[in-house]
Amino acid sequence: MKKIILSTIVAVLALVNSGIAQNEIVVIEQRSRDSRAAKEIKYNENISAIKFTPTQMFVGEINFSYERQMSKNGSFEVSLGPTISNISLGDVQSHIFDPWGSNTYRTSRLGVFAELAYRYYPLDETEALDKFYISPLMKVKVMNYGIADPSGNLQETDGADVRVNFAMNIGYQWWMSKTFCMDFYTGMGIGYQQIRNSYIQEQYIDPNWTYVWREEVATGGRYVFNFGVKVGIGQAAK
Repeated sequence: MKKIILSTIVAVLALVNSGIAQNEIVVIEQRSRDSRAAKEIKYNENISAIKFTPTQMFVGEINFSYERQMSKNGSFEVSLGPTISNISLGDVQSHIFDPWGSNTYRTSRLGVFAELAYRYYPLDETEALDKFYISPLMKVKVMNYGIADPSGNLQETDGADVRVNFAMNIGYQWWMSKTFCMDFYTGMGIGYQQIRNSYIQEQYIDPNWTYVWREEVATGGRYVFNFGVKVGIGQAAK
């Protein structure tokens, strides 16, 4: 009898354990697809930069600019500096300017330029002031110069080349260290140009012939092409 009871208890326990084993739930933790797909944003340590554009010296500009981050993907850049007309290599030379056959020539003078640009940095993994950007801009440039008479009969008079440009640049700002960057850009647009020149005219004033300056102003539209390299020093947020 005892053997029968013991065998029955063993059989019941075996059935119970078998049922529990069949109902056991295995939970496997899975990482969310969103968390795997999310990219870590590389935040730029600098919120502003002071830059110089050495390539603009080839067109007579001493070009300094200041860029400031305004939002995660946007910044404003202001450029300002003097202009110098008729730059030459080596000794000072005469720059012959003779569209009317009057043998006048230009002399160098100082002018000024100013540029305002908005920059948008579209890449998701970066923020403003770092890597690829798109930049609409407006620029006003005044190149002043003198117009001289080689014979010395007339005193030097004034001339000017005034330009207002609207363009779209694309570029890449590369931070080579925490505080030093290089900014490569190119672009194109349209502009308005006004040139003020003078030429020598012979005039009869009784009883003699004499010579006077006669001024002419020419205006028109033009295409604008931009390219260059800027070097800059960054400023981190305090």
